[in-house]
Order: sequence, then structure tokens, then C-alpha cells
Amino acid sequence: MFSWLNYKKNKSIRSTLLEGMTDVHTHLLPAVDDGAQLVEDSLEILRFMCRMGVRRVYLTPHVMADLPGNTPGALQKRYEAFLKFCPDGPELRLAAEYMLDSRFTSLINDGLLAMSGRHVLVETSYLSPPLGLNDILYDLRLAGYQPLIAHPERYLYMRDSDYRKLKEMGCRLQLNLFSLSGVYGSYVAKNAAHLLKEGLYDHAGSDVHNLDSYHEGILHLSPSRSEVRELERIMENNQMLWK
Repeated sequence: MFSWLNYKKNKSIRSTLLEGMTDVHTHLLPAVDDGAQLVEDSLEILRFMCRMGVRRVYLTPHVMADLPGNTPGALQKRYEAFLKFCPDGPELRLAAEYMLDSRFTSLINDGLLAMSGRHVLVETSYLSPPLGLNDILYDLRLAGYQPLIAHPERYLYMRDSDYRKLKEMGCRLQLNLFSLSGVYGSYVAKNAAHLLKEGLYDHAGSDVHNLDSYHEGILHLSPSRSEVRELERIMENNQMLWK
């Protein structure tokens, strides 16, 4: 249960960390994936995010082989219908989170739901990379897109050299903000803190699926001063994805 008393005691959230934030990773388009299922659930989360200072939100539903109906056209229709319920609150835009599975390469030529026209949020299995990961990312860049790797701190198969290789290839890395809160476990929290310290992140998002997890993430988010400075840098980077 969310407690406003605990919230008020959380020094990091009393700061301006989320003020003016552009959240580049959410699952708030209703009933299209494992995120919010009801319109009212999505609206409740968006109202709370607005109260926290979030001003702009990308809706990034999953696109993967297991969800064949999540085509750009179908998601655009769902998005336009959802906007009718959203006269107030954060500004909204539609993108997507693409699973780099066997189906992905065939989608590139048809056009992808990208941020600012070219930044494409992508993910892999947490346990192992897809076959030909580097080739897939190369093809994505060759098509004129900028790969944005979602929550790299959660990939158990990646090591420091893998993250640096991705950066050398021209990929950007997106921190799940609440990985630092421990909501995905201690290993992920430590990995996120390490990547943040090394300056390897380029952007940050909440990856919010429901209100309870968002509450939990906020209550346990207590970055150090040095982490706050780095978070402010990558939050500022988020603005470029809204241009």
C-alpha cells in the first residue's frame, strides 16, 4: 500500500528528479500487452505521474512474435482512441518496445514505431541474446534507425565489455529508473548502479506496468548525490527524444 507519509520522507523524491521528466518507456496503452488493462488504470497512473512532475510520456507497448496483433496500424488506432480519454495530464506520444526475436528483422522495412522518428526501443531475452544480435542491430542502423537498448542492467548474459561494445556500435542504453530501487532484485540494482557510475546510460524510463510497482519504485528510490547528478544528465537527454 502506498503511503504519502513515507513518500514525504523520501528525500530524493522531494527533490526535482522527476520534475519535467520525459518518460521514454511505459506500458500504459490499455489492453495491448502485459501493462495496464483498463483505461481507468492507465489514467490513474498518468495522473499520479503528473503529480510526481512527469510532463511527457511515450507509450511503448510490446511488439513481439507472441503479440502478432500489435502492428503499427493497430497500435496507432488504439492510441488515437485512448487520447480521447486524456484531455489533461502529461503529453503523450506513441512508440513501441520491440523484442529482438526471429520476427523482428522482417518488420524493419515496413516501418517501426520510433521516438523522434528514428530512435527505436528494443529488448532481448533476459537470459540469452538472440542469434546474430550484432547483425540485427547493424541492419537496424543501416535502415536509418538508432537502437535504444531497454533496461540493459536486467540482461544476465551481459558483462561490462558487452555494454561497451553496444556503445561502440552506436547503440544507446536506457536505464529502468526503478532498477535502482531494487524492484527487480539486488543483482539488477547493483548492475544499474555500476552502469550509472560508469556513465554508460543515455536515457531513463520507468517501464511502468501498474500503479503499485510505480509506487514501490518511488518509495525505495534513494540515489546518492553523484547518482542524482548522473540521473539529471540522462533525464536531460530524454528531451531530445521528444523533438
